Order: sequence, then structure tokens, then C-alpha cells
Amino acid sequence: MLYKNIAKKLRFRINSDEFTIGDVLPTERQLMEEYQASRVSIRKAIDELVAIDLIEKKQGSGTYIKQKEVVHLMDQLRSGLESSQEIGQTITSDVLEFAIVYPDDEIANRLKINTTDRVYYTKRLRKINDRPQIIEESFMPVNLFPELTIRTLERSKFEYIEKNLGLIIEGSYQEFSPVIPDKEEERLLNLQGREPVLQITSLSNFQDGTIFDYSIMKFKASEYLHAIYVRRETQGPLLSQKKGSTTDHDSQLHASAEETLKFYPVQ
Repeated sequence: MLYKNIAKKLRFRINSDEFTIGDVLPTERQLMEEYQASRVSIRKAIDELVAIDLIEKKQGSGTYIKQKEVVHLMDQLRSGLESSQEIGQTITSDVLEFAIVYPDDEIANRLKINTTDRVYYTKRLRKINDRPQIIEESFMPVNLFPELTIRTLERSKFEYIEKNLGLIIEGSYQEFSPVIPDKEEERLLNLQGREPVLQITSLSNFQDGTIFDYSIMKFKASEYLHAIYVRRETQGPLLSQKKGSTTDHDSQLHASAEETLKFYPVQ
């Protein structure tokens, strides 16, 4: 339907740098001309965005940006807390499970540890402005974080690692795939009718290449936007193609990521 497509495009623009909270949207007539659509289609699109609390109508004044959804811009690694703070929203975490377990072969392989090495298994429900948005399951080696607590997990893992422990996070290898949630996940995220979610699988590492976190995150796709900015290099060979440009450490880390995270079809 045309109005659905218009709503999708407007939603992306609202969450981009084009608008800030409090800005007024273009008028109905301006949107009709821009999208070559009827007044009925524009109004339906606007109503959809009002329904998810992104914009609000003010009688005789116009339609205003009420808030932005949490947006993960993939130009650099951000924690959920950092992403939400950037757009003036509040993120909270309910710790649903917290246990010390022995990893199975798959988890041990991803973390590059032995099955006899203990790991924390945690499950969090993350809420944006008190609305359930993300289910996160994580595995972290106990020997790296011997004093990890539930209180820490109620805030930000990255904040704890960098500010409390003084460790430097280099980056995260991430893969994206759409999946159908199970009944429990539907209940936690308030989903209806087998609505798909966006699953992000990530491996995060320190500067020395040590993998410290393996997480599986399921995002409520209807209310969460991931944007990627991809640079185009047009001059000279790729860095990886330059003679002597790749260090042993870089090669090992890249190999580690490729060996550990492959694309797994959804079962």
C-alpha cells in the first residue's frame, strides 16, 4: 500500500539528522507534492507515525517530531545506553537470568575458550522509554570479569568494562538476520501475529584480540532502526592488499572472527 511506503520513508527521515525533536513536519500539501500521493494517503501515513508516538498533531499549528526511535548508526560501535542518550531517550534493563555455566562446544568455540572454562550466561530485556525493545542473551568468560553483578547488567556492560575496569574495547563483529520469535519472545516484546524480529549476533573483542562477549540480540523491528554508512574508497588498493600492511595480530583477529561467526540458516 502506498501510504505504508510513505510512512516508512518518513519514519527513516524522522530518525535521521534531517529533523530534531520539536521540529515541524512539512505540510500535507508539501508531502503530497514530494511523494506524488493523495491527501488520503498522506494522512494515513501520518496517522501511522502518530500511533507509534513518533510525531504529534497540534491543532492549527502542524505536526511535530515528538521523539526519535533508538537508532544504531554502524559507523562506530555504541552501547545501547550511548545510543539512547544521544537522542534523549531512557534505556533500562531487566535481568531475567544470571548464572555461571560451562559452555557447550559452540559457545566455547566462539569465545575461543575451553568447555571447562566457566562463563556468565545472562538474559536481559531492554526497554526504551519503558517499552520492551530488545531481548539479549550473552556469554562472557568469568575469568575476565570475576566481579560482574546483576546491578552492573541493569546498566551498561560497556560502561562497566571501560569506566570501572579501564579496559579498551576495540570493536565488535556483527551479523544480521530476520528470525521468527518463539512464544516467550513474543510475550516479552509484546508482538502480535508471528511478527519477525531482527537478530544481531555479535562477538566483541579487546585491543589484544581477546573475545570478551558473545551476544545474541533480538530487536523489535517495528520500533528499532539500524542505519549503516558505507564509505566508498576510489583511489589506491585496499589496505588489506598493500604489501606488509596487515600485521600478524590483524590477521589472527580477522581469521578468528571468520572462523567463529559464519552465517547460520534460521532453523
